[in-house]
Amino acid sequence: MGSRLTVSGRDGTALEAELDAPEEACAALVLCHPHPRMGGTMNAPLLLALRDRMTAEGWAVLRFNFRGIGASDGRAGTGIDEVADALGAIDAVRDRVDGRPVALAGWSFGAAVAVRAAEADDSLLGCVGIAPAVTPTPDVTAGLPPATDLDLGVPLLFVCAERDQVVDPGACRRWIEPVQAADVVELRGANHFFWGRYDDLCDVVAQWLGERVP
Repeated sequence: MGSRLTVSGRDGTALEAELDAPEEACAALVLCHPHPRMGGTMNAPLLLALRDRMTAEGWAVLRFNFRGIGASDGRAGTGIDEVADALGAIDAVRDRVDGRPVALAGWSFGAAVAVRAAEADDSLLGCVGIAPAVTPTPDVTAGLPPATDLDLGVPLLFVCAERDQVVDPGACRRWIEPVQAADVVELRGANHFFWGRYDDLCDVVAQWLGERVP
């Protein structure tokens, strides 16, 4: 059982969060959840699978609910205001891991937020976008601007699903192509929810992040 806490977004919004951490963490990972219309909260099963794998690898993992979700204050938006939430979560976990490196990951809507947040913090170890919502959807997600419009200074990984019925994996590959220090992995046969493929997904994320820990 993790430690329940309240973290503060960069704009002061109070956010519900939970931290799972081994006694001596090698690094920390902040997880950004998908859109609530997709059942997205910090307790989404995919995020729990990632938490379990990364804590087993010696990482501290912080999950949090975006503004307006669960017990978090504020009003949910389309992924712009939520960047302040992700940055606040990064601040909070840094305060708790004694100088260890911090990485950021998100799924779908949360992946787009994570990429925007990574642009604002080039001290991150890396950023992982799982089936990232790169294309805007009215009233759901702002998506992402073209990669050439962002100044990304951290390594970036996209993990796409071959049979994704929500996010076009081709659009993800085209978006990330201009980004330096970027990798793309496509899981064959997987859908947007990665049902039955959690182990494969966690293997990819854990290996990629683990290779970047000093």
